[in-house]
Amino acid sequence: MTQNIQKLFKNLKDIEPSRGLEGKILKAIALENSRKMARNLMFARAGLAASFGVLTYTLFVFGRAFLQSDFWNLAKLTFSDMGTIAGHFGDFSISLLETLPVVEIFAILAPVFAVMLMFSWYFKFSNNNFKHNHIT
Repeated sequence: MTQNIQKLFKNLKDIEPSRGLEGKILKAIALENSRKMARNLMFARAGLAASFGVLTYTLFVFGRAFLQSDFWNLAKLTFSDMGTIAGHFGDFSISLLETLPVVEIFAILAPVFAVMLMFSWYFKFSNNNFKHNHIT
């Protein structure tokens, strides 16, 4: 049985791939890479639009609360009553921390981070797309 299989494979002719097959394969790979880059770039653009929209919304909603918080009234004391603040620096700093609008700051910084991340992806994919499309 083993000898029959060996004879069968010895009698096979060498099959050569058709001319241009390599080029067709490389062209298909390049086309797929180009489609992938275009899809990633479209995702980055959609993410930029969405994150800018969320940032605008949070600036209107949480920005007003951030600007109207008592934190700013205490912060103004830094410029007007420096001697009093120097004498009671520990109590003043704790009061500042207590009135710090942390939720509003976080709500504003989260979309800012998303915008920066989407810009990073956008530039990454647009640079890769530029390099890829202009090689050939």
